[in-house]
Amino acid sequence: MQYGNYAVDYEYRPYNPERMRNERVARAQASLKKHGLGALILFDFDYQRYLGYYSFHQYERRRLGRFVLLVEGEGFPYVAEGHYGDTWDEARLPWFKGKMILKTPKAFILQLGVPSHPDYIPEEMDAIVAEVKGLLQDHGKADMPLGIDISNYPLIKAFEKAGVKICDGLPAMTEAIQVKTDDEIHCLRMAGVITDAAHWEVARALRPGMTELQIAGIAANAVYKLGAEELEGPSFVVCTGERSGYGVPNMPTDRIVRPGDFVVIDINGVSFQGYRTCYYRTYLVGDKPTQFQKEVYKAARDGLYAMTETMRPGITTGDFQREWIKKGDFPGGWGRQPKWPEPGRYYFGSVVHSIGLRSGDGGPNVAGTGTLGGYGMPAVKIEKNMCFAVEVGCFTWLGNKWAKDGVKIEHCGVVTDDGYEVFYKAPKHDLIVCGLPGEYYSVDD
Repeated sequence: MQYGNYAVDYEYRPYNPERMRNERVARAQASLKKHGLGALILFDFDYQRYLGYYSFHQYERRRLGRFVLLVEGEGFPYVAEGHYGDTWDEARLPWFKGKMILKTPKAFILQLGVPSHPDYIPEEMDAIVAEVKGLLQDHGKADMPLGIDISNYPLIKAFEKAGVKICDGLPAMTEAIQVKTDDEIHCLRMAGVITDAAHWEVARALRPGMTELQIAGIAANAVYKLGAEELEGPSFVVCTGERSGYGVPNMPTDRIVRPGDFVVIDINGVSFQGYRTCYYRTYLVGDKPTQFQKEVYKAARDGLYAMTETMRPGITTGDFQREWIKKGDFPGGWGRQPKWPEPGRYYFGSVVHSIGLRSGDGGPNVAGTGTLGGYGMPAVKIEKNMCFAVEVGCFTWLGNKWAKDGVKIEHCGVVTDDGYEVFYKAPKHDLIVCGLPGEYYSVDD
């Protein structure tokens, strides 16, 4: 059953943000204990939100410096104090009562260099370390390893100088986030519902004479109208005509769409409650498809279906890759990709990647064909309630250049007891033709 975006009084709806906050912190705390960490210091904004902290100053996402400190066994993390002490933000973030005390987090501080004052950054790093070490001592964790997700050279040196044992905190956070709670799965579904509508608006508007940037603008307008919080990047993937035949993904440009062009668009990174999409479709604009376009679209679609059918709990990502490639063991299939640079079909960008806080989340990935951009990560067991994006691209190398027309199709979903539930509903089985100046009738029939 599909629910609306909001909590209401007249029916039960599955999304409970308080429950989601508490369950995520509990998972992170359990992971800290399992990995033997006394605490985690996290600069990544998505991990901060996972632990209940959300800054409305999203420009800081690319101005790293503000951090949270999660101490093992102590519930929610310590976070930065408000502009006027802890009363500033406690009203909207009451679960941080008594924890909104950090004074040293500052935007930019991990990325700044001040050549005219060479001692400034080391002194700032010393202040961060002193504050963190003091809290670790207060909780009896000073002699335990401190995990950290992102750092810089001066901060590492400052921790070493202070005698704090630091280590990589990413394995603990990745373990915490990779199996999703029911509320997280609901948020991923809702992000897909919003983006379903955006694909509809794009398909309805597509016509010759548009630019790729205009197409991206239509998609962005559609998702914001339906309640998306933000987009992960400055724009979506939009590749048309010759640009669809190579190099996908690529950002949109001022290229003008012409009749007979493929339009590859990924409406990615659309956020609902912090959970995001990765959502490729390929459309044809302004003319009937050629035989080549039909064939390349079918090749990508069949590869996507085979990849979707392969997903299930209990197998490893290595098993998945081998099984999927075996299903494509036929001429022109993904299991018989030529040896580069021989002419033929290449399925680069055909991958399975984790989805959640990002359009490419921490967690298991499947390398697809394993060449020309395959992820090549070690095998990991696939578990129920892991969420994945499944995407297949098909591009044709002619020996000296890429063919004009390439296709990429994708959807996201959750691993169930015995398979994989797809979240997205935008049609993909048949090639959709948009922007025809009337209907075509064959004169040969």
